[in-house]
Amino acid sequence: MALSDLDTNDKKVYDYLKANDFVKKPWSTKKAAEALKMKEDDVYISLSNLAEYMKNNIHIHYRDGSIRIGAN
Repeated sequence: MALSDLDTNDKKVYDYLKANDFVKKPWSTKKAAEALKMKEDDVYISLSNLAEYMKNNIHIHYRDGSIRIGAN
């Protein structure tokens, strides 16, 4: 699946991930939802879609008590 195949919310979340360094700083779904003007559940759905369909471009891991997400 290519970036062009993602829906609008998925693209918004992907661009947000790429524009911010959530490997160095902890991920916050609440802050992402506020910044993107989305519901938290929709952010979670988009993260799930990205992890499944863009798995070569996104890395999600847990470190120091927080979720960390990198995207390229």
